[in-house]
Amino acid sequence: MNQRFASMVVVAGLALAVGTHLSVESTVGQEKAATKAAPAKVAKKAAGRLPAQYGKLGLSDEQRDKIYGVQATYRKQIDDLQKQIDALKEKQDTEVQGVLTADQKKKLEELLADAKKAAAEKSSKKKSS
Repeated sequence: MNQRFASMVVVAGLALAVGTHLSVESTVGQEKAATKAAPAKVAKKAAGRLPAQYGKLGLSDEQRDKIYGVQATYRKQIDDLQKQIDALKEKQDTEVQGVLTADQKKKLEELLADAKKAAAEKSSKKKSS
C-alpha cells in the first residue's frame, strides 16, 4: 500500500510539473500577445498575497501585479491537486482503518474523541488567558 501511495504522489507531482510548464508557456505567449495588442479597457487590478518577506523588498506596483498574476495562474491547479491529495488521504485512512478489528476501531474512536476534547479544552484555556 505504501508503494502504491508513493506512486500516486509521484504521478501527482509529475502532473503538476507538466501542467506548470504548459501553463507558464501559455502565460508567456499571452503576455507577448497582450503587449502587442492595443489596450482596449483598463484591466482589473490583480489581487493576491505576497509570499513571506516579499513586502520588505520594495516591490513596484508592476512587480506586485506580476506576482499576483503568477499566483492566479497556478491557483486552480494547486486547488485541484489539493483536492486529489485530500481524496487520497481519505482513501488511505479508510484502508488503514480497514486493517483494525472492531474492538480496535472502537478504542480508536474513543482515543480520537478524548484527543479532540483535550484540544478543545486547551484552546478554550488559551483564549481565556
